[in-house]
Amino acid sequence: MTAPFLTVVDLRLIEQQVNKILKAKLTSNDQKIVAAVRELAITELRERLTHVDEDIIKEVETIEDTIGAELFFQSLKSYTIPFKSISEQGLQKLFKKDKKLKLPKLETIDWQAISYLSWMDKGTNRQYIVLEKEGQYTALRGVVDAHNPIKGVCSICNQHSVVHLFTATVKGNGDNYTSYSNYICNDSQLCNQRVSDYDKLQEFVDRNLI
Repeated sequence: MTAPFLTVVDLRLIEQQVNKILKAKLTSNDQKIVAAVRELAITELRERLTHVDEDIIKEVETIEDTIGAELFFQSLKSYTIPFKSISEQGLQKLFKKDKKLKLPKLETIDWQAISYLSWMDKGTNRQYIVLEKEGQYTALRGVVDAHNPIKGVCSICNQHSVVHLFTATVKGNGDNYTSYSNYICNDSQLCNQRVSDYDKLQEFVDRNLI
């Protein structure tokens, strides 16, 4: 059996490009327009997924409807590298300064469907974000204004969405602290479905590290 080689981000990118093609087929009777959209989608996949087998990208060209697309997406899951699951003890170590850390229900998480783990503690208005890469975890904590969501562009998935303000306070030299605020999706599950650029996710985490 072939070892998994697609990240969740790769999978989301493929899904987005396939859905662009299907949307063009649904909304336009002009085959030239559909062909142009398909060509652009395939070109983007080839440029961004240089590590992916060409046969997979070629399959995108053959998809004609939503049923075919869903079957294709399901087949890709066996090639997808899941987010490495973490235990409650592991999370507590990452956020050891939070003595009464409220944890998410880990048993409900589909690790093959997320690029980052996130949950909120409504009692403290804190949001926790965990990024995993090759078994190494990066922890991020911020204060959120989730009660006043607005429409805007998410700093994680870079898509238009309902967002809230996430503010992380970062320790600098000596006793200096700096706060950084970014708008991110109000719904982290929806955000995970939209993340198709790992670099943007990494950049967001890097500039807000606890």
